[in-house]
Amino acid sequence: MATGSSNSGRRFFRTGHAYADIAALLAEVEPKGLCLDFPSGTGVNVAGIRSAGFSPIVADLFPEDAADEQTPGVTADFIQPLPFADESFAAVLCSEGIEHCSRQLDLIREFARVLKPGGTLIVTTPNILNLRARLSFLFNGHSSFSRTPVTEVTQVRRESDGDGVYIGHAFLINYFQLRFMLKLAGFDGIGVSTAKYSMSAALLAPALWLPVRLGTARLLKRFAAKEDPGVCAEIVSHATSADLLFGKKLIMIARKP
Repeated sequence: MATGSSNSGRRFFRTGHAYADIAALLAEVEPKGLCLDFPSGTGVNVAGIRSAGFSPIVADLFPEDAADEQTPGVTADFIQPLPFADESFAAVLCSEGIEHCSRQLDLIREFARVLKPGGTLIVTTPNILNLRARLSFLFNGHSSFSRTPVTEVTQVRRESDGDGVYIGHAFLINYFQLRFMLKLAGFDGIGVSTAKYSMSAALLAPALWLPVRLGTARLLKRFAAKEDPGVCAEIVSHATSADLLFGKKLIMIARKP
């Protein structure tokens, strides 16, 4: 499931969060049923989950921020097993959360456990492979020219109650790493999408698009093509797509067999 070229124009002029894109992706998912929204934050995706035909259940360290009379809320932590039985959900949404998690593979395996066979997982996270992020990494070793760098003094914050610790974007993950973890957890049917293009990334395309495409294809074909040409072709297609090279957000869709 990848984005189509008909979406390209509007993605340069988008503002804000990817609510509509997440809802549109979920609307295509079958069968319907319960959808876990974790971490739910303030519940910004709940309305979209419901409009897509799912019944949302929110989970978070502070689920009361998203729960209401129609939406059950459950306390959950990234570094603990999810408090749900096996095969409980038709879909799982992890929106802007995995980059805060120090146990990402464990978390993805938990998503696989609580999904029903044939269920769908959607993960959104900052896209650190777009062309602007790649150029930033060349100069400062981080994926942004202006956002907070990853250090022990900038990405850890004590909560006001003194007991909790908030971890920022300390565990940013790219397409290749996330795909690898999804495969290790048993997912297939992997697709990519995004919500909004970065204008600065697009402006870098004349200088960087061809070298990035050729370099990515060369490396993958040198190694992965020997083992599985089909997988190699899919990865190259995803990694050199407009959604990955220009998108501000990485949205990955995967299916539990």
